[in-house]
Amino acid sequence: MDGCRRDLNKAKKKITRCIGILQRDLPGIQVSDLPTKHIFIGNAGLTTNADESSLVELITSVGSGLEALTLLPGKQYSFASFTSIEQAQSIYLIAHGHLGVRGSVSPVYMAYVDRVPVDPSPIKFKYPPGLMVVEEFISPEEETMLMNLIDWGDSPLSTAEGSVLKHRQVRHFGYEFQYSSNSVDKEHQLNQDIPPALSHIVKRITDRGCMPLPPNQLTVNKYLPGQGIPPHVDTHSSFTSEILSLSVGGGVNMDFRYVAGPITPSTTCSGEVSKDKPPHYVVYLPPRSLCVMAGPARYEWSHGICPRMTDVVANKSGTVGLQLLPRKERISFTFRRIRSGECPCQVALICDSHAKKQDVSSENARNAPGSTVVEKNAARLEKDHVLQVYDQIASHFSVTRHKPWPHVLEFVCSLPSGSTLLDVGCGNGKYMGHNKQVFQIGCDTSTELMKICNTRGFEVLTCNCLHLPYRDAVFDAAVCIAVIHHLSTESRRVAALGEMVRVLRRGGRGLVYVWAMEQRRGDKKSTYLKQNNKASKHGINHHWQESCLKDTTSKDTSEEIKEGLNSGTNHSREVTGKPECDGANERLICGKEGSEKDEVWDKTASLPIHINRTEFVQQDMLVPWKLKPPKKAEVKCERRGKCEKECAKYHCCRGNRYQGCSASVDQTKRSICCSASHDATNNKNCHVKSSRKKAASNDSGNDQVFHRYYHVFKQGELEQLCSQLNVSIVNSYYDEGNWCVIFEKVT
Repeated sequence: MDGCRRDLNKAKKKITRCIGILQRDLPGIQVSDLPTKHIFIGNAGLTTNADESSLVELITSVGSGLEALTLLPGKQYSFASFTSIEQAQSIYLIAHGHLGVRGSVSPVYMAYVDRVPVDPSPIKFKYPPGLMVVEEFISPEEETMLMNLIDWGDSPLSTAEGSVLKHRQVRHFGYEFQYSSNSVDKEHQLNQDIPPALSHIVKRITDRGCMPLPPNQLTVNKYLPGQGIPPHVDTHSSFTSEILSLSVGGGVNMDFRYVAGPITPSTTCSGEVSKDKPPHYVVYLPPRSLCVMAGPARYEWSHGICPRMTDVVANKSGTVGLQLLPRKERISFTFRRIRSGECPCQVALICDSHAKKQDVSSENARNAPGSTVVEKNAARLEKDHVLQVYDQIASHFSVTRHKPWPHVLEFVCSLPSGSTLLDVGCGNGKYMGHNKQVFQIGCDTSTELMKICNTRGFEVLTCNCLHLPYRDAVFDAAVCIAVIHHLSTESRRVAALGEMVRVLRRGGRGLVYVWAMEQRRGDKKSTYLKQNNKASKHGINHHWQESCLKDTTSKDTSEEIKEGLNSGTNHSREVTGKPECDGANERLICGKEGSEKDEVWDKTASLPIHINRTEFVQQDMLVPWKLKPPKKAEVKCERRGKCEKECAKYHCCRGNRYQGCSASVDQTKRSICCSASHDATNNKNCHVKSSRKKAASNDSGNDQVFHRYYHVFKQGELEQLCSQLNVSIVNSYYDEGNWCVIFEKVT
């Protein structure tokens, strides 16, 4: 009896606290003492790692009648609506204070409310315009035949062009579908046509009017439970107006998002318009069904599959509500027909053919490298997606960047006594202070990172790497680590390297690191990819889930990028850089003049968002940074800066293994100095802690996600940039996922 009473008191305290948060956030929703059809779940929401599937699993395990779930972005709570008060009351009595969602050690705490809020994310179980799902398009016997048709062995080239992608296996017939651009090479037809065993299905497709002409390209994907595909739009110029997907083996939810620009009542079937986000529809594709994407669904909506083990679908068993379906192995047969010529549609924001139809002379003038428009757009991208991001994440970034890379440290500590060294894009000063025998200056475009360097006693200033405020030929050496890949055009990358060369004396050497597109060397993965393996071993698989929650378009801009550089990216820091991508409201424009190629940002399409810890498929993209709240270890690290400044005259070189520095420092003096420094820290908050508080105050306890622009380099690309300057390359090498060059100024 006493135990029951304690549990009831605990549950009452917990739900009272949660109700306080609800009333602060949504004062219009009233808590009811009497049972209602709506239940408030106070401690199960998106910020507690609960999702639709885990909540449906909990509720359907003890009752029925679940009509709808509402999960609000950035909130710890959710709402469940039922078809009757009795069904809601049954769930409340069983689950409140007793049962928890999957993966949680605490039970859920519930309360009755008079209504639920309007879900701000317009996710609906509806069809976008032009979409049709034909159920039972094939028989169970045909399904069995198709399940066994494809050779999924390691060497499929005798039967089809194939590969093993990170998230699924794939085979191509007729033409190879290129996932980096969502298109095909029309000039390269494969030796393997669509298998004859599918001829009767192809005939059925045309006979039923799903396609006016037979398809001549087939892509077969094998999805295991938990696998998916990022949202994308198949390139307009490559394929005709119909894209067909035949599901075999298992069913799946497919996500459709409107990406073609401003939202109007004609955008959706029902005419509803969201002020904040474009429509997001979820369509369940049952086994043996044929999904036909035509018209707007083909040209104006992206489609993708979020990687999950289960899907929440509308209940088709005769009762109203939602049900949870476990995923099974699914094989999709995607039929397309190659387009002859260009696409006639007028969807300007997405259609690559539409862009080609624009006046060529006007486009050349607009995109000419070095033009005012190009420079303004590039500077805006770098300002909004590099400079402003690093200013906001400076303190968190600093505590994650404390261990110098060995080869860079070796270069710094190899400089002779009396040398002058410039660190371009020095960040938090990770490579400063190691060689006490040289005079070192650092610079960076981030004001907040420069404040951190100041607390550590380093000689730094704030400037742009494109315009270094130093005289010609004043430095003996310069390093530029993880900076150049934040510049958005080739001309700006060359200009930044040129500034390094300008300030070096004749014979001076520079070391440059950039992130490599190639994150494997033979069978060896880079450290960046290995970290994904470590996360997987501990059951961590957040990146795909996060990508599915973003209303951003991963559509490819390869037809434009072929006119400039190839695309892709991901990695470290510096420079100047665009607010967070919003679907297809922004666009990457490419232009060229002579041999120089530039990509610039314009307000017409979006850069793709990279999935962290995965291999690159494009060169230009946005990379997420999740801002974590400060931890105890980080606070200690923040104090270290002031300690170093006070103790600089006693502390020996941290890189003494290279310098042979003496370790016989007076320990008494050092401890006295450190103690004084920590006392001072306790009396006055340092800049780093203040900066962290500002960042955290925006979202009390919730992680914020920022997106940084990157251009990852292909092999030989950095050397090609250096060849345009007055330098000779002393050494070029690959170092843990980075391309590196040491050059020497010639004259």
